Amino acid sequence: MLLRALFLVAALAFGSAESALAQGHLSVRGQEIVDPSGKPILLRGYNWGRFGKAEQQDGRDNAAQGANAVRIPLRWWGYYKSKGVDSRNDTADATADVSPENLKILDDTVRWASEAHLWIILFIDSNCGQNGTQNEEMIAYCDPGHKYPNGHNFWSDPEARAKFIKIWRFVANRYKNTPYIGLFEPLPEPANVPSITPQQIQDFYGEVMGNIRQVAPGIPFLVGGRKYHPDAIEPAFNPTWKDVVYTGNLFYHPKGNDSGLESIRKRLGDLTSFRSRHNVPVFVQQVGVRGRDDDVSKSKIKAVLGTLIDNRVGFTYWEYRGSTKESEYGVLFRKGKDGWETDQGAMSAISGAFKR
Repeated sequence: MLLRALFLVAALAFGSAESALAQGHLSVRGQEIVDPSGKPILLRGYNWGRFGKAEQQDGRDNAAQGANAVRIPLRWWGYYKSKGVDSRNDTADATADVSPENLKILDDTVRWASEAHLWIILFIDSNCGQNGTQNEEMIAYCDPGHKYPNGHNFWSDPEARAKFIKIWRFVANRYKNTPYIGLFEPLPEPANVPSITPQQIQDFYGEVMGNIRQVAPGIPFLVGGRKYHPDAIEPAFNPTWKDVVYTGNLFYHPKGNDSGLESIRKRLGDLTSFRSRHNVPVFVQQVGVRGRDDDVSKSKIKAVLGTLIDNRVGFTYWEYRGSTKESEYGVLFRKGKDGWETDQGAMSAISGAFKR
């Protein structure tokens, strides 16, 4: 009786191996992502991009709005303005250098999404590992001894890279049997450092994914080119990878005579032509329109997301909960210490795209 009770607790917390096998994984078939039954699925949802800001009802609310996916971060080794976001803790041997406190937050966030039947895109972000020279604050944080003129990052520091791979093996093994684990995203927006070659980025992806496959076989990956610019996606392609979805950012930025929609269509065209050339699926893991760049009817959100849907490209919108300014990206904005305010127009426009 005691063993059965323990098993049920574990199953509720993370999903048992049996339930995961019954529920199955996503997979890649030609230009499509397919669900465990083999049916093509268009993933659409939100970014829960601010680490530690998600709340338990978010998964249920997103599903009710029509979402079937969510993108969730663990941030490890980087200068992040909010205290407690960086999960790196080199004394946390039992959790592969991930802060136990932050790991508990990630456990909860993954569970809330899984219980809501949202396909989870799990990524580990590292501002130091991506580059380490983005600004003076990042340089001081990543390389306080100024030993790495080209950035103290995964390209220049084999020891840091090995630590990152160890963390990914730990994280992948921890969540591999969680129902609705959808895609692992090794490292978003990799370096835009001139000294780093496309081959180095591809070699990094290959090494990380190879290690993850050893401990969590059957879960596809999400990868992209430098800074996730759609026009930089080609060097990230490897024809031997049969379990990879390719990605790029698609933020709306009006500039000069360009309303912003022309640029969206051009960059989306980079992704869809890549999809056709290589017969692989593509996905936009960050798409968004700033509040100050849209109108009351949210015509820009509707146009951008409608273009994605018309071209059968899935997406996770940046972002659901996090910003303090309605002029920025997002749907739920922090108001005061404990409150949140919803941009109902944005939520309605995004939900409409989820349900198309």
